Amino acid sequence: MMFRKTLITVLCSFIPLVSRGDDKNEKAPKVGAKIKTIFFEEFVPNIYYLEGKEYKPIDISNNTISPEKTYAGKEVIEFFKAVIEEPTTEIDLAKRKLDEAKTSEAKIGIEYNKLLEEMVSYAQSLPDPDSPNYPSRNRLSEYQSRLDELKQKLDQASHSTYLETQKMYAKDKEEREAVYTSNTKTKSPVELPKPKYEPLAKFTIPASGGNYILIFTKTPNGVTISPLNDAPGVFPFGSYQFINLTGTTVELRFGSKVIPLSPNGRTVFKPETANGEYLEGEFWTKEDDEFKLGYKFRNLHISRIRTLAFIMPTAPGQSALNLKIAEERGQIEPPAPPENPKDKGKKNKEAEKKEPENRPFG
Repeated sequence: MMFRKTLITVLCSFIPLVSRGDDKNEKAPKVGAKIKTIFFEEFVPNIYYLEGKEYKPIDISNNTISPEKTYAGKEVIEFFKAVIEEPTTEIDLAKRKLDEAKTSEAKIGIEYNKLLEEMVSYAQSLPDPDSPNYPSRNRLSEYQSRLDELKQKLDQASHSTYLETQKMYAKDKEEREAVYTSNTKTKSPVELPKPKYEPLAKFTIPASGGNYILIFTKTPNGVTISPLNDAPGVFPFGSYQFINLTGTTVELRFGSKVIPLSPNGRTVFKPETANGEYLEGEFWTKEDDEFKLGYKFRNLHISRIRTLAFIMPTAPGQSALNLKIAEERGQIEPPAPPENPKDKGKKNKEAEKKEPENRPFG
């Protein structure tokens, strides 16, 4: 548990955390930003952000950078988790009462069996009944009296379970018949239940706007957001952005290329590896003023994919490393249409006319 808390703290500190301030001024000027998202841990469904008075859906995966959203609204962008509360039906209530009856019966049954075992164990430990040292029968009578009480309660609980089972079956039959009747009639539009939006996290957008990858992280105090600058050219497709969450210095070694990463440091690396070939490297952890091999990196390099990689420790005090990876795939460029031979001849003639302009003077 301590390691998990430390990792969360490190992740939240490798870049400045966002403000949690509220913008209550409805007339505040709008700010704009382009945002993509990723959840550091498990996938969380049904996430929305508020733009004006409209809740807009956004996908937050834990292994894929989401599609881009263009935001224009308040300085503080708020994220919510939508919870749809389905109306409780009669069959739901009947099942709930049946579960309660079964739980009560099981609890009494466990108590009865435990007391019976205790009574049998005590009886087996007694000497021969004809022995002068045979103790009083009062304790055995107390056991039997208590067992009789529990047996009566158990019978009542069993009968209650039977009654609730019959009620549940009856309600289930009524519901199935109602559905059948409804299906034979002309259906009227059914209004879906409205979701309840629970606050999840906030991000304060700089006045200048910008492009960001927002990393959502669960902490003991809720969900926080860490922004990564995603301005054009900073993290291009075909590159890898490594973020060091180990708490110690790590060296990334790709052939003769050595990239030192301090704790909480990050770097963008664009290899010369050909598309479709494997990028191979080693990550070395610094311990006691010396580096130890922590991870062997091997990844199929695709030029239209960019990779966000979090470098993490396996356990405190160990040199071995883990890697958590999230990717984003760029769109495949459509193939160029075949060139018309007539157009090709026309282009050659135009090039010949322009050729003298490109010659050196004299």
